[in-house]
Amino acid sequence: MISEAMAGASALKTAFDMAKALKDINDAATRNAAVIELQEKILSAQQAQFEMSKRVDELEKELAAIKSKADERNRYQLKDYGAGTFAYELKPAESRGEPHHRACAKCFNEGKISILQFSHKTEGQDWFDCRRCDHNQAFGVRVRRDTDYSHHSDF
Repeated sequence: MISEAMAGASALKTAFDMAKALKDINDAATRNAAVIELQEKILSAQQAQFEMSKRVDELEKELAAIKSKADERNRYQLKDYGAGTFAYELKPAESRGEPHHRACAKCFNEGKISILQFSHKTEGQDWFDCRRCDHNQAFGVRVRRDTDYSHHSDF
C-alpha cells in the first residue's frame, strides 16, 4: 500500500511540474505532446489512488471480520467439568436469547465455534458429540459400578 501511495504522489508531483512548464511552451506540437504526457501522469495518479482506496476497503472488511469473530469468541469461557474434561461454555450474560450450551474445545481453539450435542449418559458421565470434528467426549467424573453381584447375599 505504501508503494501505491509513493507512486501516486510521484505521478502528481510530475504532473504538477509539467503543468507549470506548459505555460512556457510556445510550439503547439511540443505543447500537445506535453499535455498528453500530463494526462497520462494524471491517469496514473488516479489509478494509484483507486488501488489504494480498494485496498483500504479490503483491509477494513478484514478488520471487521476479525473483530466480529473476536466478539463472538469472547461470549464463551473455558470451563472445567472435572476429571480433565473441558469445554467452552456460553456465558449467561452473553446468551442474547440463545439456550445454554457448550462448544467443542478443539474446534474453538481452531477458531470455529461448534456446539456440542448431547449423546448419552453412562456411569455418571454425560457424553457429547461434536458434529464438526466428530469428537466424542465424556464430561464429569466417571463413577464405576460394581457389576460383580456374587458377593451379595440376595442372589
